[in-house]
Amino acid sequence: MSLIAEDLKETLHLRRFVRMVDNGRREDFGPPEPHPCRWEPGARLVKSAEGKQVVCEGTLFTTAQLGPRDLLWLPGTNPADYTASRRALNSYERKDLETGAFDHSEVVV
Repeated sequence: MSLIAEDLKETLHLRRFVRMVDNGRREDFGPPEPHPCRWEPGARLVKSAEGKQVVCEGTLFTTAQLGPRDLLWLPGTNPADYTASRRALNSYERKDLETGAFDHSEVVV
């Protein structure tokens, strides 16, 4: 059981990256998966995983493990609408202090 599970009262949708198709010109994703989350909006200047300074929309807390190429839809957005999808600017995996196992992700969007 995650340490933050009781605080996750919203739902995000995640489509996991599967592979590149059409000779590397297009990405293929799995079906939308609902996951519990907590969304904390708040625009601020952050450094992306590539080292560029960008403005983020907020931070997402979830028990799902996200990959760098996965697409996500914030709470309240429709996963059928690709224009509403986001990619993580940065994602931090937090571990359970006793077991060292994955507990939750903190995702800057």
